[in-house]
Amino acid sequence: MKLPLTIFVCAGLIMSASAQAGEMRLNHRFSGVTQQTKIDLNEDGVFADLISFQMKGSPGNATAQAQGEFHPIEPNPGCDAQSELVYQTFVETFKDGSMLFFMTTAGQNCVNFAPLSIEGELTGIIIGGTGRFVGATGSWMVEFEAFPVGPTMSATIGNLKGTIVVPD
Repeated sequence: MKLPLTIFVCAGLIMSASAQAGEMRLNHRFSGVTQQTKIDLNEDGVFADLISFQMKGSPGNATAQAQGEFHPIEPNPGCDAQSELVYQTFVETFKDGSMLFFMTTAGQNCVNFAPLSIEGELTGIIIGGTGRFVGATGSWMVEFEAFPVGPTMSATIGNLKGTIVVPD
């Protein structure tokens, strides 16, 4: 009786491991808080932000924490002020303890003063993970809106879409 049960359990583990390998969609709706720090990542006088989000969607609900810095640039028409991303990394942590590691490769935001709001886009790559995402790669894009709620904090919402590739 133990041998058939052992074979069944081993087959289930093999199938669940192979179900995690390959390509999967990344499609999260997120909301959370962005808070300015006193950390200057590139010594340009502009401080980095710490970001904490709740992620809902595929490949599962998660939390995300990030650190990033934007630098002011000459605004495009339609923006009262504009910034370009200097540096950002973030980590998504899933309920099973697995993690995905992200690096942002490009991004900009547009600030409008009346009404006060921020819109932006980011793009980047997946640079690894833990648990079911060990060795993960991929690419992603974010569209976001932020709403200042004080001198150093913003409420932020958006969508994260992309592809995760997990090796066999």
